Amino acid sequence: MDPMNPSEEKSLLARQKLQAWLEAKPNLDETCVVHQALSLLASKWLLLILLALMQRPKRNSALQRQIRGVSPKMLSQSLRQLETRGLVHRRVFAEVPPHVEYSLTPFGESVAPLLVELCEWSVRWEAQVQQIRPLV
Repeated sequence: MDPMNPSEEKSLLARQKLQAWLEAKPNLDETCVVHQALSLLASKWLLLILLALMQRPKRNSALQRQIRGVSPKMLSQSLRQLETRGLVHRRVFAEVPPHVEYSLTPFGESVAPLLVELCEWSVRWEAQVQQIRPLV
Protein backbone atom coordinates (compact mmCIF):
# COMPACT_ATOMS: atom_id res chain seq x y z
CA MET A 1 0.00 0.00 0.00
CA ASP A 2 1.34 3.42 -0.98
CA PRO A 3 1.97 5.85 1.87
CA MET A 4 -0.39 8.83 1.98
CA ASN A 5 0.84 12.34 1.48
CA PRO A 6 0.22 14.73 4.40
CA SER A 7 -2.79 16.31 2.68
CA GLU A 8 -4.46 12.93 2.10
CA GLU A 9 -3.70 11.87 5.67
CA LYS A 10 -5.19 15.09 7.05
CA SER A 11 -8.29 14.61 4.90
CA LEU A 12 -8.71 11.02 6.04
CA LEU A 13 -8.40 12.03 9.71
CA ALA A 14 -10.97 14.78 9.17
CA ARG A 15 -13.41 12.33 7.54
CA GLN A 16 -12.92 9.87 10.42
CA LYS A 17 -13.63 12.60 12.99
CA LEU A 18 -16.73 13.70 11.08
CA GLN A 19 -17.95 10.11 10.80
CA ALA A 20 -17.55 9.58 14.55
CA TRP A 21 -19.31 12.86 15.28
CA LEU A 22 -22.20 12.06 12.92
CA GLU A 23 -22.67 8.64 14.52
CA ALA A 24 -22.98 10.36 17.91
CA LYS A 25 -25.24 13.12 16.54
CA PRO A 26 -27.15 11.80 13.50
CA ASN A 27 -29.76 14.59 13.33
CA LEU A 28 -28.61 17.82 11.70
CA ASP A 29 -31.66 19.85 12.71
CA GLU A 30 -32.05 23.18 14.54
CA THR A 31 -31.12 21.56 17.85
CA CYS A 32 -27.72 20.49 16.48
CA VAL A 33 -24.88 22.74 17.66
CA VAL A 34 -23.21 22.52 14.23
CA HIS A 35 -26.43 23.66 12.57
CA GLN A 36 -26.52 26.57 15.00
CA ALA A 37 -22.83 27.43 14.41
CA LEU A 38 -23.26 27.38 10.64
CA SER A 39 -26.30 29.63 10.96
CA LEU A 40 -24.17 31.99 13.03
CA LEU A 41 -21.52 32.32 10.31
CA ALA A 42 -23.20 31.39 7.05
CA SER A 43 -23.77 34.44 4.90
CA LYS A 44 -22.24 35.80 1.75
CA TRP A 45 -20.51 38.63 3.64
CA LEU A 46 -20.01 37.58 7.27
CA LEU A 47 -16.97 35.36 6.70
CA LEU A 48 -15.37 37.94 4.40
CA ILE A 49 -15.80 40.62 7.06
CA LEU A 50 -14.30 38.34 9.71
CA LEU A 51 -11.42 37.54 7.35
CA ALA A 52 -10.75 41.24 6.73
CA LEU A 53 -10.83 41.99 10.47
CA MET A 54 -8.29 39.21 11.12
CA GLN A 55 -5.66 41.64 9.76
CA ARG A 56 -6.40 44.44 12.23
CA PRO A 57 -9.27 46.64 13.47
CA LYS A 58 -10.80 48.65 10.64
CA ARG A 59 -13.19 51.45 9.96
CA ASN A 60 -16.29 50.95 7.89
CA SER A 61 -14.73 52.74 4.89
CA ALA A 62 -11.67 50.45 4.93
CA LEU A 63 -13.92 47.38 5.01
CA GLN A 64 -15.98 48.82 2.16
CA ARG A 65 -12.84 49.26 0.02
CA GLN A 66 -11.47 45.81 0.85
CA ILE A 67 -14.67 43.79 0.40
CA ARG A 68 -15.61 44.66 -3.14
CA GLY A 69 -19.24 44.15 -4.10
CA VAL A 70 -20.80 44.62 -0.67
CA SER A 71 -23.19 47.55 -0.54
CA PRO A 72 -22.85 50.07 2.30
CA LYS A 73 -26.25 48.98 3.61
CA MET A 74 -25.35 45.28 3.57
CA LEU A 75 -21.98 45.96 5.19
CA SER A 76 -23.68 47.88 8.01
CA GLN A 77 -26.29 45.15 8.49
CA SER A 78 -23.62 42.44 8.50
CA LEU A 79 -21.44 44.33 10.99
CA ARG A 80 -24.48 44.74 13.25
CA GLN A 81 -25.19 41.00 13.02
CA LEU A 82 -21.60 40.16 13.89
CA GLU A 83 -21.69 42.60 16.80
CA THR A 84 -25.02 41.21 18.09
CA ARG A 85 -23.65 37.66 17.83
CA GLY A 86 -20.58 38.62 19.86
CA LEU A 87 -18.02 38.15 17.08
CA VAL A 88 -17.18 41.82 16.46
CA HIS A 89 -16.66 44.77 18.78
CA ARG A 90 -17.72 48.26 17.68
CA ARG A 91 -15.70 51.09 19.19
CA VAL A 92 -16.97 54.65 18.84
CA PHE A 93 -14.41 57.43 19.19
CA ALA A 94 -15.78 60.66 20.66
CA GLU A 95 -14.51 62.95 17.91
CA VAL A 96 -15.99 65.33 15.43
CA PRO A 97 -16.82 63.86 13.02
CA PRO A 98 -17.59 60.58 14.83
CA HIS A 99 -15.23 57.74 14.05
CA VAL A 100 -16.14 54.05 14.47
CA GLU A 101 -13.72 51.13 14.37
CA TYR A 102 -14.52 47.43 14.25
CA SER A 103 -12.39 44.67 15.74
CA LEU A 104 -12.76 41.01 16.56
CA THR A 105 -13.77 39.81 19.98
CA PRO A 106 -12.03 36.70 21.36
CA PHE A 107 -15.05 34.73 20.08
CA GLY A 108 -14.54 36.26 16.63
CA GLU A 109 -10.81 35.50 16.73
CA SER A 110 -11.64 31.87 17.50
CA VAL A 111 -12.91 31.54 13.91
CA ALA A 112 -9.35 32.11 12.56
CA PRO A 113 -8.41 28.39 12.29
CA LEU A 114 -11.57 27.74 10.29
CA LEU A 115 -10.81 30.63 7.96
CA VAL A 116 -7.23 29.41 7.49
CA GLU A 117 -8.58 25.99 6.47
CA LEU A 118 -11.09 27.60 4.11
CA CYS A 119 -8.40 29.81 2.54
CA GLU A 120 -6.06 26.84 2.09
CA TRP A 121 -8.87 24.78 0.57
CA SER A 122 -9.75 27.67 -1.78
CA VAL A 123 -6.17 27.97 -3.01
CA ARG A 124 -5.72 24.20 -3.35
CA TRP A 125 -8.91 23.89 -5.44
CA GLU A 126 -8.70 27.30 -7.14
CA ALA A 127 -9.25 25.97 -10.68
CA GLN A 128 -12.46 24.18 -9.73
CA VAL A 129 -13.69 27.06 -7.56
CA GLN A 130 -13.05 29.57 -10.37
CA GLN A 131 -14.80 27.32 -12.86
CA ILE A 132 -18.04 27.01 -10.87
CA ARG A 133 -18.17 30.30 -8.97
CA PRO A 134 -21.38 32.22 -9.45
CA LEU A 135 -21.06 35.37 -11.50
CA VAL A 136 -21.38 38.44 -9.32
